[in-house]
Amino acid sequence: MKELFSAFVKAQAQISKASKDSTNPHFKSKYADLESVIDAVKPALIANGLAFIQKFHDCEDGVRVETVILHESGQELSCGTLHIPANKKDAQGFGSAASYARRYSLQSALGVSASDDDGNAAVKSAPVKVALDMVDIDNEMIAATSLEQLREITKRYWSLATNEEKAHIKAMGESIKEELEIKDS
Repeated sequence: MKELFSAFVKAQAQISKASKDSTNPHFKSKYADLESVIDAVKPALIANGLAFIQKFHDCEDGVRVETVILHESGQELSCGTLHIPANKKDAQGFGSAASYARRYSLQSALGVSASDDDGNAAVKSAPVKVALDMVDIDNEMIAATSLEQLREITKRYWSLATNEEKAHIKAMGESIKEELEIKDS
């Protein structure tokens, strides 16, 4: 794999950003389509004895694409598979999912940057809230040696906390505040 990796590193240094030259009329946004991504990577790959293929794998609810980097020595590197569900279970739905999967798989495999306004707009979901580790926060608050330090800890976690976690942080903070005030007097 030494030859492939050496060529891959050289090619990646030469790969340019993909042009956002397509428009999604539904979301009124610009994005780099599959052709633009291929245009961004192909010259660097060819110059370094590399190519890529994209294999489709069986999938009932959408498309699974695997991008494989090939070297002229015969060495190859699989970059894993990407699954994209098809919104419609017809030729148009699967075709759209295939184009999307091929584009994102290739961008990911070769590190091609191109912010994708159509993808961002298509997935307008609420940010994922991760549950805070309240035991760690409690321990951090207990270890506070001053009111200022306690305020900083509370402030750090407040915007990340759910309402329930905020209630816990507030109650714990008030309890520790009382202890710090007693200690300081």
